[in-house]
Amino acid sequence: MKILLADKINPVAIEAFKAIEGAEVINQPTLTAEELPQHIAGVDVLVVRSTKVTKATFEAADKLGLVIRAGSGVNNIDVPCATAHNVRVVNCPGKNSVAVAELAMGLLLSLERRIADCVAQSRAGKWNKKEFGKAQGLKGKTVGVVGVGMIGRELIKRLRGFDVDICAYDVCLTPELAKELGVERCEDLLDLAKKSDIVSIHVPLLDATRKMIGEEFITAMKPGAILLNTSRAEVVDNDALLKALDEKGLRCGLDVIPEEPGTGAADFDSPLAKHPHAYVTHHIGASTEQSELATGLEAARLAKIYSLGQEPVPNCVNPA
Repeated sequence: MKILLADKINPVAIEAFKAIEGAEVINQPTLTAEELPQHIAGVDVLVVRSTKVTKATFEAADKLGLVIRAGSGVNNIDVPCATAHNVRVVNCPGKNSVAVAELAMGLLLSLERRIADCVAQSRAGKWNKKEFGKAQGLKGKTVGVVGVGMIGRELIKRLRGFDVDICAYDVCLTPELAKELGVERCEDLLDLAKKSDIVSIHVPLLDATRKMIGEEFITAMKPGAILLNTSRAEVVDNDALLKALDEKGLRCGLDVIPEEPGTGAADFDSPLAKHPHAYVTHHIGASTEQSELATGLEAARLAKIYSLGQEPVPNCVNPA
């Protein structure tokens, strides 16, 4: 069985792939979406993180039976096309939850204390204590968590130490679960938007969640509120967000943006990234050594299950 690793995988996890009986592992972490179709011939299992797997790759494949997304979301994979070509797509949910929650906290604290701006001026040799000594502080603020899956719950755990009030919205959030999590249950998204000083988004990209944080939600937010998005760019109406940064003083911390390059290193042009009220990171939410190791080992486990012909392969997103 030939396994192509088309993204950076933790070295320990690579050894786990190599330990699969009969496996030939090809490690090509710098392949782009455009190059992938030229390297897919003879490959049985494809492993990716952020590299896009497009229609062209599925059409060029001759043996491909499994695509493993070494992460949770699968929006970089053309799942309908995979299904049409009888290729299973599996993911590794929950293995990066702590890492993403940690980044959300980092963005929140950085925005509240303007840490990145302060560091930039320090490196430029400028001292501006008067400007950067104006933070309000988090104590007593209300944080609204949109989505209480694995990542949302890890964030809630970390927020508790900051003496904030927490409210949450999720289509699956029952009064009983809200009590168990220690959060106030919001009836709808607008209710959460109106109550919150800070909103953090933790939902998968689905038809139902596309632009769920839209103009109406953003308009309902408090002036000067903070919006954090470490899920997917398409969950937010980013044009409405950009407008609100100018018109109502909203601030945002984003690990995902619409103009995000499809490769590990590239030049890019993003109005959001340039905005003084926005802190944009490079889609690094899951990029810690701990997370990459856990996700890589899970991907290797799924590849081994597939190699043994065991059914069903766990975490299959296109079981039909």
